[in-house]
Amino acid sequence: MIDVDMSQFNQLFFEESAEHLAEMERIFLAMDPADPDEEELNAVFRSAHSIKGGAGTFGFPDMTVVTHELETLLDKIRHGEMALTARMVNVFLLAGDAIGMQLTGHRDGVKVSEQFIQNVVEQLGAISSDTPPFVTPLTPAGSPSSPQKESEATSPSTYGIIFTPPANLYTRMVRMEPIFQELAAMGDFTVCCNIAVHHEFRNYDPTRCLAIWEMTLTTCRSADEIIDIFIFVADTEELSIVKLPSAAADDAEAIVLPAGSTPAPHGKGATTSLGRRHDDHVEASSIRVGVAKVDQLINQMGELVITQAMLAQSAKQLDPVKFENLHRALSLLERTTRDLQESVMSIRMVPISFIFNRFQRLVHDLAESMGKQVELKLVGETTELDKGLMEKLADPLTHLVRNSLDHGIESPEIRMAAGKHPGGAITLKASQQGGRFLVEVTDDGAGLNRERILAKAAKNGLPLSDAMSDEEVWLLIFSPGFSTADQVTDISGRGVGMDVVRRNVTAMGGRVSLSSHEGKGSRVLISLPLTLAILDGLAVRVGRETFIIPLNSVIESLQPRTEELNEVARGESTVHVRGEYLPLIRLGELFHIAGAVRRPEDAIVMLIDAEGEQLALLVDELLGQHQMVIKSLETNYRKVAGTAGATILGDGRVALILDAVEIVRLWRK
Repeated sequence: MIDVDMSQFNQLFFEESAEHLAEMERIFLAMDPADPDEEELNAVFRSAHSIKGGAGTFGFPDMTVVTHELETLLDKIRHGEMALTARMVNVFLLAGDAIGMQLTGHRDGVKVSEQFIQNVVEQLGAISSDTPPFVTPLTPAGSPSSPQKESEATSPSTYGIIFTPPANLYTRMVRMEPIFQELAAMGDFTVCCNIAVHHEFRNYDPTRCLAIWEMTLTTCRSADEIIDIFIFVADTEELSIVKLPSAAADDAEAIVLPAGSTPAPHGKGATTSLGRRHDDHVEASSIRVGVAKVDQLINQMGELVITQAMLAQSAKQLDPVKFENLHRALSLLERTTRDLQESVMSIRMVPISFIFNRFQRLVHDLAESMGKQVELKLVGETTELDKGLMEKLADPLTHLVRNSLDHGIESPEIRMAAGKHPGGAITLKASQQGGRFLVEVTDDGAGLNRERILAKAAKNGLPLSDAMSDEEVWLLIFSPGFSTADQVTDISGRGVGMDVVRRNVTAMGGRVSLSSHEGKGSRVLISLPLTLAILDGLAVRVGRETFIIPLNSVIESLQPRTEELNEVARGESTVHVRGEYLPLIRLGELFHIAGAVRRPEDAIVMLIDAEGEQLALLVDELLGQHQMVIKSLETNYRKVAGTAGATILGDGRVALILDAVEIVRLWRK
């Protein structure tokens, strides 16, 4: 008996089913129940049918219960036997939740709430028993239906089906019985199995499939529905379907192939093969790779960058004329390493829409439960971010969206009394600026109330002063345990949401800022590094220490003249650059480094952008531009103020990576 790990075969079903569920939810949330689009109805039906077929094939019969009820209702709606309503859409969304719960249960081995599943099945059954009034079947625009076509659509057809499976069918643990049962449920079904004769018993391999199944099916269903049953089992070239007229099979009618499919070489007449969907040319050009493998590849890429830097450092000691070939090879290695690094890093970059689209359902459900009218607007959802950061960003964004719904957006009555539109709006916006990834959560609600926040902060014993700016007051809501809610609900009021936002974002090397106008709304801005792995940096020397400044923060470098320097209060200095007086921050004094150059005229001034604010850093010397592998200081040592991590230099020493915004905060203290 061969011991086979079933999980390796189930994983494809789990991933594809999750994609089907996400697509179904997206369509339901965007659908107008009063005027549903025919193609969208067909799409959600196919998704439900594919999940049901896969669940039966891979041995998850419990998942076929909800999907069968959902599929039946969708089939009635798309054929005009029932009218779609808003109530149905809400129940269909719950059905998607139930299927997702079962999927997670099988994938992760967690317990599933059978009561919830049963409740959903009962609600679907209640819709079926309501028997809504008959409506005219949907037809494509410009193609009015005719009695003749309707008659043809409901008349039974006979199909000849030949399935020539691959030799590894058995080792994939595919069972044919559930497929035959589904086909038999569609109409009059017969099947026979032809097995190739194997003459040499000593070379016989019982794990190899030598069978070919020949089937006939008389049904009112379409060829596409037959194809869907084989979607997890057969590839394009393995399945042949021929529509047979009631007379001779020689006059068999060819079935139109899906785009991108090719006929399988079976039978005399024209045949069709299994089609995966119209967009399968895109799927065929991609593969599924585990995140752990990608992380391992990126870590190895980081080690390669460090090794290349070490070789370059060692080569500086060699005569470039005598060792010309070596220097040329190292230069080529540097270019290749950089190109490889960009390619590897792009693997982890995914569009932010993967997270943004999740909030359509959240806003829909919460707004309905709170009696509010809220529209979610998405801007820049194609902007790409490192997958590792994106997964960590989901939780903070969830808290912010829920907070905007509960505290920000007012009820329709209050909004109308204030002269606003009864429906509020929450906007999620993503963009890139330099080497940072920015996410904004904006609402047009009531905004923050300064007096109310100060009163609650005083009650909580937080340090306050009369001179606090609005920005400083707004930041009080990020304090642990802080909440302005009058009562605790299942949405907010416990004072943990905004604190979680700040802690999670800070852990990613990011920052959170907040602005608000009372009566007009609020805006939360999250700023993150584009990636946590590798960056381009400028190495500088201060005394005997080396620091790395991210290249995307550097504006320019210059050597100031005496007349461009000005002394201000408390021994601080400014430098005059093109009409602007910028604060001069001496890194040697900030980090207490002995031996740093004191006179700015003898040093180098680096102009740095700190998220819109310019400043000037005083350093001793520029050492050059390099690719740097970011290492966490907190994991290996502790948090160092003013830094975003550390890196290993070509000579093996450790250098701190500076964070421009943190440098400003440290200097102001």
